[in-house]
Amino acid sequence: MESIAIRNLKFDYTVLAASLSYAVSMPKTLHILNGVNLFLQKGDILCITGKSGEGKSSLLRVIAGLERATSGSISLFGEPVKPSEWTALSMALKGIGFVFQNDALLSDLTVKDNIAVPLRYHKMGTEEEIEQKANRALLLMLASSFANEYPYSLSLGMRKRVAIARSWALDTKILLLDEPTAGLDKSSRINLLSLIDNLRELYKTTIVMVISDLQVARDLNSKISFLMDKKLTEPMYFDEIKQSNDPRLKAMVS
Repeated sequence: MESIAIRNLKFDYTVLAASLSYAVSMPKTLHILNGVNLFLQKGDILCITGKSGEGKSSLLRVIAGLERATSGSISLFGEPVKPSEWTALSMALKGIGFVFQNDALLSDLTVKDNIAVPLRYHKMGTEEEIEQKANRALLLMLASSFANEYPYSLSLGMRKRVAIARSWALDTKILLLDEPTAGLDKSSRINLLSLIDNLRELYKTTIVMVISDLQVARDLNSKISFLMDKKLTEPMYFDEIKQSNDPRLKAMVS
């Protein structure tokens, strides 16, 4: 069964643009996504890349319900999501987790308390059960040793691990990661990707990652989709893209 099925997703964004003819700003509609389709099975991992400004992060935010889709449909594990349910709160409760590029940790809380915040907010068990879920997430992301530290004292790689643990602790079945390896050195990147792959191997978590560096996809042996012309290309492995007859794809990996 498909863990996620997105059909004909469109996302428009309205901004105020200065007009040369009028003294006031006029609304302008930007067409960010136009006809995105995405179908993934349980335990799949997909890396999405493309040129800067193409809308990669916007796509993840729309899927997570952080931005409202203009049109299109989404189904999770065979169940269509009603338009009224396509919100950040509903999608989190349905098993979609989102990890921001800047980790978005709360600086005045310890690592463990950061992970417990959404668990408490969603009332996901008793305090004892929340403690157990937080500990399990810490252990899985090898973060138990600094559970009582504060985010400002951690390295970038550690903070990334905590951010993923916080999202995954919510019984997440589909994990959306926005540039999880950005700013990491090679060793930290490889270590983080190994932990991410463990989520897929051990718990069959479906993972969608926005990346800028194709080496990330190669390290994970993941399929790659390019966001081009406001749509996603067919997922392919790196070597398949190199052999593709599409000159646009070859240019992206050259």
